[in-house]
Amino acid sequence: MAFTLGEIAEFLQAEVKGDASIKITGLATLSSAKEGELSFLANMAYRDQLADTSASAVIVHPRQAAECPVAAIVLDNPYLGYAEVSSMFEILPKPSLLIHPSAQISASAKIGENVSIGANAVVEDYAVIDNDAVIGSGSVVGVNSRIGQGTRLHHNVSIYHDVSIGSQSIIHSGAIVGSDGFGFANNKGQWVKISQIGGVAIGDEVEIGANTTIDRGAMSDTRIGNGVKSVSYTHLRAHETPEH
Repeated sequence: MAFTLGEIAEFLQAEVKGDASIKITGLATLSSAKEGELSFLANMAYRDQLADTSASAVIVHPRQAAECPVAAIVLDNPYLGYAEVSSMFEILPKPSLLIHPSAQISASAKIGENVSIGANAVVEDYAVIDNDAVIGSGSVVGVNSRIGQGTRLHHNVSIYHDVSIGSQSIIHSGAIVGSDGFGFANNKGQWVKISQIGGVAIGDEVEIGANTTIDRGAMSDTRIGNGVKSVSYTHLRAHETPEH
């Protein structure tokens, strides 16, 4: 993958300082960047690295444009610019748009168009997989659960029964959604399990980190609002997480 600096600036709707024809083949930090790579300066703790960088270009704030020794893309939020331009160099494999022969799909499940389902994945009774969704190898979508349009489950994700996940969400490997919360009543020293009869409702554009667990509600659904991002190894038990 290679883009000219001008093409990247146009994508970011930003100004170019220097030669817009420079070819950019990747992204790197100020200290590790080499010729052909684009870096950025967002944290002023790294400002001293700007003078010595070997990057071909740097994304900088207008205040740092004059001190940048190489070509620059100038915009008010360099970190956001880096985040946006990273999509141009995305290496995540494209969905196959195929259902692997080893996948186990219930006859009562509903599968949309352009869905990718990997090897040894399981889609149980009455589950719904909307258009353009990706179900990674080894993942399970439980009874009555729904995976929204364009949502991606990476490898080995476990979605229990009665879980709803909105559109354009990302669930990373090892995540478990819909497991029982901790609910027991004491009967003279014996623990009586409280059935967890709620579900889990996850909104649109949510990203759940690897090995995260999200428990179902005891009586009502655990809710994760639109745009929520969780880090890896998180255990979510709250019954409602606000948007963003």
